Amino acid sequence: MQRIVLPFLAGFLAVIFFQQPSVELLHLAGATTHTAYPLLAAPPLDVPEFVMSALINGAIAIVMAWLLRVSPARPAPWIGALAFGGIALTAISIFLLGPLRGEWPSGNILPRVTFEFVIDAMWGWGALVFMRAFMGSDAGD
Repeated sequence: MQRIVLPFLAGFLAVIFFQQPSVELLHLAGATTHTAYPLLAAPPLDVPEFVMSALINGAIAIVMAWLLRVSPARPAPWIGALAFGGIALTAISIFLLGPLRGEWPSGNILPRVTFEFVIDAMWGWGALVFMRAFMGSDAGD
């Protein structure tokens, strides 16, 4: 149970406390027009977009914890978490979720890939921070 609930919660909270603040910092720096914590209703649950993102990323954090073998007994895989967040989430966002929303990758997608990579890498780092904080020494491998 701990191997599913704690990574899910870590991924969920990483959206709220790491990814969305990164979006706002990039917005304030003039690097993007996106703003943090979008409140538009997102299908299929009709919850705000950032909550839907947090739910999806919570599920993806379970996979990240399994792939990186996050455990209190091991050293923290910081670079792996940054790379997983930056590469896997960016690919899922642009090539899977985007087309499901009708946003097809075409033309110069480098600015979008760069933006997604930065905020998703921050999510990966934040998810690992929360996973390491939540796991006690009895969590095992």
